[in-house]
Amino acid sequence: MFGFFRQRRRRKLLAQPFPTWWDAILTRNVGHAALLSAPERARLRDITRVLIAEKAWEGCGGLHITDEMKVTIAAQAALLLLGLDGHDYYARVSSVVVYPSDFRTPRPEDNWEDDHLSDTIAEGQAVYRGPVILSWDHVLAESRDPAGGYNVVVHEFAHQLDFLSGELNGTPPLGNADAEAAWARGMTAALADHRRDLRRGHETFLSEQAGDNETEFSADCAEAFFCNPHGLSEEYPTVFDLLAGYFRQDPRAWFPR
Repeated sequence: MFGFFRQRRRRKLLAQPFPTWWDAILTRNVGHAALLSAPERARLRDITRVLIAEKAWEGCGGLHITDEMKVTIAAQAALLLLGLDGHDYYARVSSVVVYPSDFRTPRPEDNWEDDHLSDTIAEGQAVYRGPVILSWDHVLAESRDPAGGYNVVVHEFAHQLDFLSGELNGTPPLGNADAEAAWARGMTAALADHRRDLRRGHETFLSEQAGDNETEFSADCAEAFFCNPHGLSEEYPTVFDLLAGYFRQDPRAWFPR
């Protein structure tokens, strides 16, 4: 019953024109928007509207949430959903929390709203069955540079897709055992290569943090997939193919060489 009313509410929302000032925000702040095909841009707008309507948007550290922030963040999160069916708009993410800049991360035993937090500084965090927490200055800079290779919004929402499997192992729900086995083989081998390069002090395509665990490696790869797809396909072709199969997209078309 609740699903019926939710779908009806979404249809009513999407029947309305996309606000012209939101389009201006996309043009100004979301560099990916200009790279998409017309059908992809239309789908991006639709997903953006639903995410804005269905999530609670909360500012912290004295930050007042504006339409600019909502559109900029929601549109980047929408990139991951453009090719997915049945995604339900990150239904487990009830809220998006935005700080002006870097923030101290909550400890597992803390409520994220508490003042008593750890000393770890972050620009983004995805909480399992909780909010996505973001630093606005990083969000804006990276959103305006679609080919920069880094995107904190993509990274944190990729974690939220990973969480859907119920295990924090860098593997989103893939639908069958064969796909899960292929994903595990490809990602495990690529992570081992990355860690070996880190140990040897070599320059690496992905960040040092990507070597921490399977979850961080997968999220870093998602960033590269959407922001440096040619580089990812050359450095880790198997990983690129796995992500292209999961997201049902090929962002190399957005970045002609």
